[in-house]
Amino acid sequence: MPATRTGADTITALLTTADALLAEGLDGGGPLTPAGRARGAAYALRIALEAAVDATLTAEEAGLGTISMRAKLLCLRHYAGPALAHRVNALWNRLSEGCKYHHDEIGPRHAQVHAWRATVGTLVAELAAARAVVAFPQQAGT
Repeated sequence: MPATRTGADTITALLTTADALLAEGLDGGGPLTPAGRARGAAYALRIALEAAVDATLTAEEAGLGTISMRAKLLCLRHYAGPALAHRVNALWNRLSEGCKYHHDEIGPRHAQVHAWRATVGTLVAELAAARAVVAFPQQAGT
């Protein structure tokens, strides 16, 4: 999938969508089941995290938009540091697993997706800060 979702507004909209799905999941109303809402929120969170990674890498290298997300996560070590890149990679892998549907597995629990939401929010902010340091290194030390 091409990386075209890099705007801050897009990331905010995806996080808001995840919040809405998680909030609606508590009452059980509407056309989606609570499990469907949790999985939908996991998808929105994964896409928001991918958009934040895309924005970080796009700020540096224009050619990185066409590579796979796994390759982007490897490149992220160079631009955001190994510790942050490791945390992003670990969460992306958990979200990817939570998005998959297997008929013999239970999907992610509401509480788990809620915890992922908090972590995605933190990582998105940290990636934005890393982007600012890369874009304006002379101002980072002042």
